[in-house]
Amino acid sequence: MAVTIKQIAELAGVSRGTVDRALNHRAGVKKEVAERILQIAKELNYRPNAVAKALANTNKPCLIGVLMNSDGNEFFDEVLAGIRKAKKEIESFGVSISLRMMKGFDVSKQLGLIEQLREEGIAALAITPIDDPVIIDALNSLSREGIAVTTLNADVEGVEKIAFVGCDYQKSGQIAGGLMGLFTGGTAKVGVITGSAKMLGHNLRIQGFSEIAGRDFPEMEIIEVVENNDDNIQSYYCTVKLLKEHQEINALYVAAAGVRGAVEAAEVDGRKITILTHDETPYVMGKLKDGVIQATIGQQPFSQGYLTIRTLFDYLMYQKKPKQVQHYTQNEIKIKYSL
Repeated sequence: MAVTIKQIAELAGVSRGTVDRALNHRAGVKKEVAERILQIAKELNYRPNAVAKALANTNKPCLIGVLMNSDGNEFFDEVLAGIRKAKKEIESFGVSISLRMMKGFDVSKQLGLIEQLREEGIAALAITPIDDPVIIDALNSLSREGIAVTTLNADVEGVEKIAFVGCDYQKSGQIAGGLMGLFTGGTAKVGVITGSAKMLGHNLRIQGFSEIAGRDFPEMEIIEVVENNDDNIQSYYCTVKLLKEHQEINALYVAAAGVRGAVEAAEVDGRKITILTHDETPYVMGKLKDGVIQATIGQQPFSQGYLTIRTLFDYLMYQKKPKQVQHYTQNEIKIKYSL
């Protein structure tokens, strides 16, 4: 069995980063420590991975770009926490991260940020892409240049990518449809608040919800779908308008972010409304505990951020691709009584 840097680090009583610097004769390691590491490596007949050694010895730092539609969306706090954890694990190998965040779903803005990262010299990109031909073309252009692309939390079709790391959106919508049917006895008149039709995942959730409603709860009806651009202020006003124009609505399905705005609008309206949401932000969990939200469906955001960076690191270091392109995190149902 091949000897690993981790094994050498354990025997030498140092970090893997220290072992890597010593084996590649880089600065930052005391002479006696480096000599001990090299002696252990020699005794164990250590043979470095050629790709990893080449990357470690390059004079140009290896840069991973991250671009997310996360500004103002507290769901992404946990995604960022996962990214930060992975960053700590890989930075001693000479790999760094350049982060860009944007608000909303403006194609030209996302395109400009992709170009900024490309000009920085990224070797890989993790992105929550807008579902638009211009963005798809830009990502495929990066792939042709040898820049590894992974989609994070949101996906698009037609992109040459290493992986997608995120939830199965259609399945999560199906779960929401089933829960709504069970909570309302299958007779709900549902107002749907989504983020944007420009996001494939948001559309897949509504599709999944509709499939279950049509198949298992024929008396359950979607009255109207409105978009809030993942913004709480827009979410409040579009939900107020939705409820005012449709007095028959007795249920809300918030298929993306903007939950706070939608819930506040429902509370102002005052009628009894069954509310289902996604994700486990502090606000959502508080309203779930209070019984205002009947159920929410989580998607393991920390794992999404962490696994995305580790996937790109493994590819850059070892040319190792995941066994499957689609890496789905779990959809997790939470109700008041499971807290």
